[in-house]
This record gives sequence, structure tokens and C-alpha cells, in this order.
Amino acid sequence: MPRRARKTNGHDSERAAAAVRSFWSGTISFGLVSIPVDLYSATRPRQKSMKLVDRDGNPLGRRYECSKEGKRLANDDLVRGYETDSGKLIVITDEEFESMAPEESRDIELHSFVPFEQIPPIFYDRPYFLAPSGKSSKAYHLLSEAMQRSGRVAVGSFVMRGREYLVAIVSENGVLRAETLRYADEIRPPKSIGLPKRAKANSKSVNELRKEIKALRKDRLGVAELEDREADTLQALAREKERKGKDVIEQYGLEEEAPEGGAQVVDLMEVLRKSLSKRASVASAERALTDKSAARREAGSNGKRSGNGGRHARSRAARSEAKLKQASKSELEKLASDLHITGRSKMDKAALLNAILRAR
Repeated sequence: MPRRARKTNGHDSERAAAAVRSFWSGTISFGLVSIPVDLYSATRPRQKSMKLVDRDGNPLGRRYECSKEGKRLANDDLVRGYETDSGKLIVITDEEFESMAPEESRDIELHSFVPFEQIPPIFYDRPYFLAPSGKSSKAYHLLSEAMQRSGRVAVGSFVMRGREYLVAIVSENGVLRAETLRYADEIRPPKSIGLPKRAKANSKSVNELRKEIKALRKDRLGVAELEDREADTLQALAREKERKGKDVIEQYGLEEEAPEGGAQVVDLMEVLRKSLSKRASVASAERALTDKSAARREAGSNGKRSGNGGRHARSRAARSEAKLKQASKSELEKLASDLHITGRSKMDKAALLNAILRAR
């Protein structure tokens, strides 16, 4: 049964437009032509995409563990390994990796204009919109019109966030769309997955199947057929539960992006660090009040010093050391990382404690 397209009011459109921001700016360059443009994402996450949080609404983050020893790794323990055809891992240092990075540029350098059908669909990776930048859009519209009349696609390259991309620029209805392209070695040939060889089909069976296809044939694809029905159902459920105040939790902090192909895990150290930070703020205020009271007492004692300030300081230090002794090894490792203590990954709990006490 055909499904009606979802209606949106003017306010929804305004909010959607306001939420879109350009995240790259540069120029389209070829020959003597230079056209300033802004790059916008042409897609957005599915409405059914959900965030993983704990039951208190705390966001989840990444952490790395050694699969062999099961211990948590600090950033200083991580290196880049390039896997060769023989299965060996070759360490690439940060300096070596940075030396191979493409030179930063703000140009989309066009190399050629080819017929649209010359780029197989499988090469298209991610779509973007190119919008005119600056006060004048005349050059932008001239290029768009010229490309649309020629029926050709511009192929070039550009650098974004330290990585070089192949790109195809297509003109549609006065708008330039940029499609990043996959490299040739990223495309897997059909024979690599073991597809059977093409066989001669029975004519009668083909004709019967053509009848089935004809029964569903349409001259145009309706937009409603591309709507995400599952996301609509999920969104309706979430809004209904929000209206009833059921299963509603607040989000805290910033969410860290999950690694590709893996689930997120609770970053307990981030939660601990925030908790310690809050406690430190309260403790700082309490110490300030205590110091003021002590100062007033000392001022009223005819200038006689009793040494209470020194005892208070020693007492605070003792309490701080006692709290550190109660902390787990992973908590101490995080504190050592915040204090930039070298060699912490090889220390046991006692060594970590001593190093932190010396650094504080």
C-alpha cells in the first residue's frame, strides 16, 4: 500500500537548515578557473541510530586492552602497525606517518571531465553538496550550467583533514554535488567471492520472470518508497515514552565516537575523573573556609603562632594519601597519565602510588 510522504512544517525546515554547517571551504581549480566553494554533507544519520549510554545516562567511550595480557593500555603504549602480505606487522612511527601525509591545500584540483557513465556506481563513496562561497555566485552557476549541458562529470582530488580524496563533481538542476570516490584497489572483483560462472538461461523461464517484473513496473520512483519506516516507528515510540515521562534519562558529558566494527564500552576513568574534579572543587572551598577561620583565630591570639597551619597541611596530605591507597590500579594509571608520569605502563600499583605522590 502506498505510503504518504511525511509532512514537515516551516519551523522544522528552518531548524534543519540552521543545523547544517559547512565543514570545509576551498576552491574548485582547473586551468585559469578558480571558484570558491563550501562543502556540506548531503546525508545525515538514520533516525533509528541510537546512542549507547549506561543506565544513568553517562556516555560511553573507548579504551584499549592488550588481548594477550588483558591489561589496559595508555596512549603511550599504542603504535601503528602496517600488515604486510606475509602477515607481519611493521611499526610506522608518528614522524614517518606524518611525513607521508599529503600537503595541505584548499583546492579541489580537477583533472578531467568524463561522461557520467564512465564512473561505475560502485566507485561512489559519500555524497556532499558544494555551495558558492563569498559574495558572488556567478562563476559557480556558470560552471554548473556548462557541466550540465556537456553531460560530463569532473574528476579531481582534494585534501581534507590530512587525507587526500578522489572526487567526482556532478551538476544537477543548478547545484554541484561532490561524490568522494573509492580507489581502484578498494573495489573487490565479483570473482573474488566465488560467484558461479554465467550460464545460459531458459527462454521460457526468462519470459515468465519478465512478466513478474512488468507487473511491478513504474515509470517513476516515489519518494515515499525511500522513507525509513522502521525509523518512523522508533521515533514515534520514543516521543510517546518522552510524553509519558517513561524511561527518560539525562545525558551527561561529551560522547566519544565508537571505533569501526566494535561496540562502545563505559569509560569508567572519565566518570571517575569528573567525580574527582567535583570533589576537588568542594574540597578546595572547604579548605579556603578552614584557612580563613584559622587566620582569624591566629589574628586574635596576639600574634602567637601555634603551628596549627602546619598540622592542618600534614593532615590534609595524609587524608589525600589514604584516598590514593584505596584507589584501584586502573584509577592510579589514569591519574599518572594526567600527571604525565613516564614509564607508568610498566609500574605496579605500589610504584604508581609512589610516583603520583612524588609528582603531586
